[in-house]
Amino acid sequence: MMNKTSIKIFICFTLTAAIIATILLVINAVGIAYILGSDASVNIYDYSPVKTLDLVGESLTQTDSGFELTKDIIPDEFWCILIDENGDVVWSENMPEDIPHKYSINDVAKMTHWFLNDYPVYVRTEDYGLLVLGIPKNAVGKYEMAYSMKWFDTLPQRILIILLINICFAAIFAFIFGIRFYRKTRTLMNGINDLQREKQVRLPEKGIFKEISASINRTSDSIERKNAALATRDSARSNWISGISHDIRTPLSVIVGYSEELARTETLTTEERKKAEIITAQGIKIKKLIEDLNLISSLEYDMQPAKRNDVKICPLLRRVVSDVLNSGIEDKCEIELKLQDEKSVISADEALIERAVFNLINNSIAHNENDCKIWISQYEREGTVYIDIHDNGNGVKPVILANISEMPKSAHGLGLPMAYRIIRAHGGKFAAKNDRGLKIRMELPAN
Repeated sequence: MMNKTSIKIFICFTLTAAIIATILLVINAVGIAYILGSDASVNIYDYSPVKTLDLVGESLTQTDSGFELTKDIIPDEFWCILIDENGDVVWSENMPEDIPHKYSINDVAKMTHWFLNDYPVYVRTEDYGLLVLGIPKNAVGKYEMAYSMKWFDTLPQRILIILLINICFAAIFAFIFGIRFYRKTRTLMNGINDLQREKQVRLPEKGIFKEISASINRTSDSIERKNAALATRDSARSNWISGISHDIRTPLSVIVGYSEELARTETLTTEERKKAEIITAQGIKIKKLIEDLNLISSLEYDMQPAKRNDVKICPLLRRVVSDVLNSGIEDKCEIELKLQDEKSVISADEALIERAVFNLINNSIAHNENDCKIWISQYEREGTVYIDIHDNGNGVKPVILANISEMPKSAHGLGLPMAYRIIRAHGGKFAAKNDRGLKIRMELPAN
């Protein structure tokens, strides 16, 4: 996922840089064309010489006394003359002293090269003569350039070639910068990915991602310290639970053994034997609580079952129900067993599955002591073994169902969460809801 993100960033960065470079190239080309094709290139005095000469030609009129300009058009820096067909200057405006009053054909031909006595000039032919507009010396540079029509015909192709060359260079430069950016982002993404997996991360703290890399490194160090502390604490707790369980199990076995022996002694009174049976039952209950404590310790971190074997689910369910009924609850609760697929087999730790089913049945009995009825059904569909347990009681509190995956902080209410953990540890699904009692469905992969 992280590598895909890095590739997307690289592609986006490269394409964006190439598009921006191309757009800038087009804008510059259009700008250059605009500048070269604009009269503003010689509009040095906020007046266009060509436009001024056109206005002079439109405003100059011939009278009996000569030629007159009807409008004040010519700026002070410009000068203008009119040459008739004989080469004589018949009208002038702001004419400098070094400008001749008589012109030959050769002089006119030289003038068409845009300079007259180093004055840049612009000419316009009229019916009454040749108008010449001059501007100050060294004001503009004028050069004559000629191109063949073949040059103009092939101009679009050459522009396209130049555009493609520029696009290629833009893409190359974008790729060079993009690959450097990609390498940096890839290193950063790999670091974030390792951080998510709680692996130790040590990124180089330099470049544009210096601050981010430093923050990731500090976060990695903090996670390492916390994980080490948690591992130490969990190891100590696990060792403590194992030690306490072992220390309690030995004297408890002695107590249960002696109480069972006392319950069978005929010399004791009926009341004394009943007390011995109570001691035995409570001892067995304590023993199961200790087993639950060890089981919680192993399932708390979703540890996988260590003893997996092929388990026939129907005999297992019959055995658990028989153990429950033989424990003395037959007069308080009725259990109906409906098994549909006798050949159903799962790969599981048999003791854990028995514990899960026993806890769920015992949970229904404990919460519904009066007229309790429990229905247990089993069937197999499309490679999945289903086990449904339903009672006619009052159900459980919604908060318990909402937090069914969380182990309680006390020994009370361990049945549902422990069964949930066991089924999940076997790769199955566990669902529970209140519907005219508590309904539980367990799904386990068939073997």
